[in-house]
Amino acid sequence: MSAVRTNRWAPGRRSLRVAAARAVGLLAAAASAGVLAAEPLLQTGKSWDGGAISYPSGDPQVTAVILRIEEGDEPPFHCHPMPTLGYVLTGVVEVETRNGDKAVFRAGEAVVEVMRTVHRGVALEAPVEILVFYAGASGLPTTVLPGQTEAAALCDGVGAAAGSGAGAQGDR
Repeated sequence: MSAVRTNRWAPGRRSLRVAAARAVGLLAAAASAGVLAAEPLLQTGKSWDGGAISYPSGDPQVTAVILRIEEGDEPPFHCHPMPTLGYVLTGVVEVETRNGDKAVFRAGEAVVEVMRTVHRGVALEAPVEILVFYAGASGLPTTVLPGQTEAAALCDGVGAAAGSGAGAQGDR
């Protein structure tokens, strides 16, 4: 008896993949012909504080969110256990780590967030909107608060006695 091979792509997705491949090809051709302009926003191998970037193991999962911070908001300290890229759409945000390192980012700037480092962002000029991309893995939370059970394993500098929590947040 021969093994049954399954296609991970649902029927009907083939035409979508073909159309996407054609679109990418057309965009590449247009870019090389000088028809399109591509402005690099950021290219780095480190986070804003000089920390290393490493990708989690597991099935890849990319998540994108728009994060909003209003004036007067005090977002909690948290960490991201995966590479996290932000592009500031509006406002000015100050990011501070729990150990006191700070950086300010303005509308139009791209940044690689600190990884596994407890930090938070505060609006200096609100409202702040940041387009955030998480390069994670299936089942891995994008954001972890220090008091959550998984923080000891996912956030640097958070001990096992950090307390128990109710799971991770989806964004921030």
